Formats: sequence, structure tokens, C-alpha cells
Amino acid sequence: MADFGLLQYLCLKTAITIMRLLAYPFMRPLTKAPSSSTRTLIQIPTRDPTRFIKAYIHLPPGYSTSTPHGVLLNWHGSGFIMPSLGMDHEFCDRIAQEASVVVLDADYRKAPEHPFPAPVEDVEDTLKWVESQPDRFDPRRVAVSGFSAGGNLALVAASELRRHFKGINIRAVYAFYPLVDLARNPALKTVSKPIAPFPVFTLRMFNTCYTPKAELRKDPRVSPTYADPDLFPATTIIFACGADNLSPEAEEMGNKLKAGGANVEVVQLNNAPHGFDKGVRPGSEVFVKREMTYSRVVQSLREGFGG
Repeated sequence: MADFGLLQYLCLKTAITIMRLLAYPFMRPLTKAPSSSTRTLIQIPTRDPTRFIKAYIHLPPGYSTSTPHGVLLNWHGSGFIMPSLGMDHEFCDRIAQEASVVVLDADYRKAPEHPFPAPVEDVEDTLKWVESQPDRFDPRRVAVSGFSAGGNLALVAASELRRHFKGINIRAVYAFYPLVDLARNPALKTVSKPIAPFPVFTLRMFNTCYTPKAELRKDPRVSPTYADPDLFPATTIIFACGADNLSPEAEEMGNKLKAGGANVEVVQLNNAPHGFDKGVRPGSEVFVKREMTYSRVVQSLREGFGG
């Protein structure tokens, strides 16, 4: 709470608590995996010996502890405020099954109770845990992914954090509709044909909860669009949704990375809203887009990891 004034914190805490309560009936079903899911809940140690990070581990077919496996670390969307671990279970199960890698779907602390840098520290601790187990996870075959705020964290992991890890090689990052520029005025985040866009006041609330100190919002650990292009791995894929008002900043980040010499691919999904892949109806337009994007990640991992 040190970064907030007392009254500011109490107001934010009250507003976010109400938002969480209202969202719970809609988000809870999305976090429940079917009985066929391979996921298991585990605890990851942190720099604080009294605290652990919850994570779901999804195992590939024929998994054996006798051989180190490639691993994909994933972080869910949240606006940095919503507890929604497990919401990406369909993605994680599919990647584990079809790309034959272990998928670690990891939690992170949420604002305003735990603003920046707490979530980034949790990402770093999760990476350290993977690095500490070369007999379990192949250190040469590591990738990261994330959705929305989790996409932000994945891009931070693949750039600013990546350079500090010598024991693992983060070879790829896949960011779905990421929030990449918290320094940009939310009122300027617009698209021509939006579908269920974030209201300006909601984006402002995300920013204030996560980074109450506005001067931090150009820190590349907060806004990965300001990261050095040379820091990113050889495979960087950003999925931008054309009907999402976060899409322009994701596209601009991709163009900036390309101009800086990075090997980045921006996949533009026309008429797709933010979170297009969650709770979709089979056969719908967004279902087809979801199948295409998830398959693209599977293909990329097979090619990059030699699967």
C-alpha cells in the first residue's frame, strides 16, 4: 500500500472488490477444466519462504520423468486485478497434447493489493524455479505465452527478464491481445469498429492499480513496447484483435520491434474482440480464429523445439 495514499487505496480496493464480485459468476465457469484435462495444481516457491505461487501443470502424452521436456510458461489475463488462474485451460491442454511440451500455467499477485513490481517478481520466481530443474525441464527449450495482462508479462519475461537468465533459453514468446503501453493516454486507445471495448475509466483503473506512480509506466518491465528490440527471442508472435481498443498499441509494438531488427510476427485478427477465444461457440467466427491461433502456436513450438 506504500505507493498509494490511504484514501486512494481504500477507494480502489472497494471498487476492485465490487468488480471481482460482479465478475465472479461469469469468470468462474471459464476457469473450470473438464475431467479430461491433464492439469494438476502445484505450488512454486518464491523469494519469500512463507509464500508460494499457484500453478497448473499440464503434461503431454507419454510424459516421463526420465527425460527433460520442453516447457511453455503461460500467464492468464486479469487487467492486473482479476484472479483468473486456470482460464486458459483449453489453450494449455491443447498445447501440451499437440506440441508435446509441458505447459506451466502460473499465477501472479494482483493489484491494487500488490502493484508493480510484485507480478513481475512472481514471473521471475517462476522462471527461476524452471531454471533450477534441468532434469525435469529442458533448459534449451523454453517458451512463454500470455493473454491480455498475462501477454504483457510474457513479453516482459521474453525481454527484460530473459537477459538475466543464463541457465535457460527462452526461445519464443506468444502474446495474445496484450496490454503493452500503460504510458499511453487511455482516451487515445481507439479502433474504428470496436466490439465490447474497454471503457476509458476501466483502463485508467488498471493503470492506477498496477502502477500508481505514473512515471514508472515507460519502464519496459511495465510497458514492454519500450523494451530494446535486441532483447526479444528469435520467435516473437503477437496476436492483435482488430475490434479490441488495445490492438493499435500491440501493432505499433510489433512495427517498432521490426524496425529495430527483431524477428516479430503480428497476426491481425479482423473483427475479433478482446478475449475472443474464451467461452466460444463451436463453428462460430471467433471459434475458427481461436483454432487458427492455437494451431499457430502448436506449429511454432514443433518447429522451434524440434517436436
